[in-house]
Order: sequence, then structure tokens, then C-alpha cells
Amino acid sequence: MNCPECDGTIVFPSGLKGEVVCKRCGLVVGRCQSIQGFTHWRPKWFSNWDEDDSETLREWLTRLRTVSCQLDLANFPYREEAARIIRMKSGILFRSQRFGKNKKEAIAVLVHLILKEYGKIRPLKEICQKLSLDYRLVTKYAWNMKKMINLPGAFSSEDYHRNLARDYLGKYGWKLTTDSGLIQVTEKLLTSIRREISGNPISLAAGAFYFVCKTRKIKMSKDDIGKAFHISGRTVYSNERRISKLMSKKGFKFYC
Repeated sequence: MNCPECDGTIVFPSGLKGEVVCKRCGLVVGRCQSIQGFTHWRPKWFSNWDEDDSETLREWLTRLRTVSCQLDLANFPYREEAARIIRMKSGILFRSQRFGKNKKEAIAVLVHLILKEYGKIRPLKEICQKLSLDYRLVTKYAWNMKKMINLPGAFSSEDYHRNLARDYLGKYGWKLTTDSGLIQVTEKLLTSIRREISGNPISLAAGAFYFVCKTRKIKMSKDDIGKAFHISGRTVYSNERRISKLMSKKGFKFYC
């Protein structure tokens, strides 16, 4: 089956209950049912829409999917973070005639800023070349975009980062263990420290998992954890030390 819009290849999800999408343009063609092995991991897909979403929002999300496919952008956290920002700042973005007429350019800037926020530097010029956009025009949009949506504040939601860290734990933790109790204890740890420690949710999830393993005297190296979470072993260690110092504080209790 090919895409009805661009005749591209249809991609079916594997392992999760999700969408049937076009690999080329990102069009959602439908949904398919599949078996979920671990039922407690349910990531929230901000790029999906329902009947209550406006036509404008659907256009933005469709364009985001297209850009994500063209840039080979990972769904989590980059595409979904962009979709979350679009939803959260829709009132500002949709009122802008400049962004409304040039959605692709606006989304290119948003993706660039999000990647930068997560420490994944991808030059705006490279993004423009990949998307066949006018670099000078997109550069003008960059400052306005950051100023309009107040990007640093857009990433400061504690609850969002806590939930995202738990999503990453569910996504990568099962590569390292089949012990559901170990994953559940780590989830409780992430919940208990949500107001005490901030940072990259992937690193926090990996550090918390390493801390629980060490507390339970489970042989698991920081390098193996880093490989599963796609970060360095040193990053895993530094986040485990942050959590360990917090746990050692007087009055802070957590039982593994």
C-alpha cells in the first residue's frame, strides 16, 4: 500500500499500538492494532490529533511530520517536543501571519532550537539545505521564534520532564532487564526526585536506573546502561552521583 498523497512507502509501527504513516511525507493513513509486551509504558504522542483539534493545528502537525521525516528526526524527544510546543504556544504561533504563511520555515527554526536545547547541535544552515529553504529568511525567523514562544520557559515543566524521563526508562530500560520490579522502583525514584533534580530526561532516567542497580547490588556497568540509553557511561555516572548525593541528605528517604 502506498501513500494517497505522495505515493510514498507506508510504514507500520512495530511493538506498540499506533499509527500507519507515510515514510516520505508523514501523513497518518490509519491505525493498526498490535500486541504491547510491557503495558505500563504509554508515551504520549503530541503529534497525533483528534476530532477536537483545529484545522490549523492539524496543518502544523502534518508539516512537522514532513519536516521530521526529511531531517530523519527521532520521534522522542525531538519531534514530540516540537509538537508539544506547537500545542502549548498555538495561540501565539497561529496569530503570526509571518509564521502562518511560512509554516515549514517556522518549524525548521523550532526544530533547530529544540535540538540545541537538548545539546544536539545541528546548524540552521544544514537544516535549510536539507529542506531546500532560504537560509537568510529562516535566520530572520529564528530570533522572532525564540522571543515569541520564550523557549527556555517552554522546557521548564517539571511534570513533563518527569513523565518524559519515565517514558525513556520504559523505552530503554527493558533492553537491560526483564525485572519489572526494578523498573517500577526506578519509576518511583524518578517521581520522588522530580522537584529536586532537573536536567536531560534521558540522562536522569539512566542515572536513576544505575543508582537503583547499585543500591540493590545488581551488577550493571555504567557503560552498558549508557549504550542502552544512547548516552556516554560518564553521563550515566555523573547523574547517578547527583542522585546519590541527594539521597544521602538528611531527611530525604527513598527505599529500594
